[in-house]
Amino acid sequence: MRPLSRHAIICVAAILALAQVALAQEALTAKLDKSGMIRVSRGGVELAMIELNAHGTGWQHAPQNTATATAVDLPGGAGKRFTGALPIPNAGGGALKFVETVKVVPQGLRLEYDVAVGQAMKLNGLHFSVLLPVGVYAGKLIEIARPEGEPSGVSLPGGEIDKAFYGWSGEGYKVEVAKGTAEAVTVEVIAAADLNVQDLRQWNKDVFEVRFPAIAEEGAEVTPEDRFHFEVTVGFAGTVKLEGP
Repeated sequence: MRPLSRHAIICVAAILALAQVALAQEALTAKLDKSGMIRVSRGGVELAMIELNAHGTGWQHAPQNTATATAVDLPGGAGKRFTGALPIPNAGGGALKFVETVKVVPQGLRLEYDVAVGQAMKLNGLHFSVLLPVGVYAGKLIEIARPEGEPSGVSLPGGEIDKAFYGWSGEGYKVEVAKGTAEAVTVEVIAAADLNVQDLRQWNKDVFEVRFPAIAEEGAEVTPEDRFHFEVTVGFAGTVKLEGP
């Protein structure tokens, strides 16, 4: 087999580069579930799932897709607003009431969540999470901008669960995943906040999680007087189009 000429190699490299540019420019779809949960994909490949979620006592998880909500269009077609309730396990019928606003911004989504407590109860956690499929992001680098010092870098584990991987925990205000690639995801909050990066495969979920917790305390007592607010921009390598519900 004859080796490729230098000209042929350059042509192949140029074709691959153009293909990457075309992929990056392809619009992404943000599919809105009736609960307010968001799945972002490009060309049928899921890149991220975005949700409000919580844990009741006994570490029973309350994912957003268990919520009931109603959605209305924002003026001018700028996005959607969801008003709903997220039931909490082991809370005697208690639920978190939320208003979620989803707006399209250049190459991303602007999200706001206002959360209230339906009745007095105990929580083990209340979080805003971006979930990243292992099949897409295994081995990729996460860079975390901190309020002080140099950014921190975390290499996500490869295809196998790495029991030595403890993720990252601390204060941060911007997370960049797979920076400079077509799969790039950026998560930015308005001010430095508690932040965790985790591999959820140890809990039988094939995703990595970028989590901003408002509550991270076992048995935290909340009452109807309590209020919580999340304001986050999630960016991607391309324009985003909303679909549904």
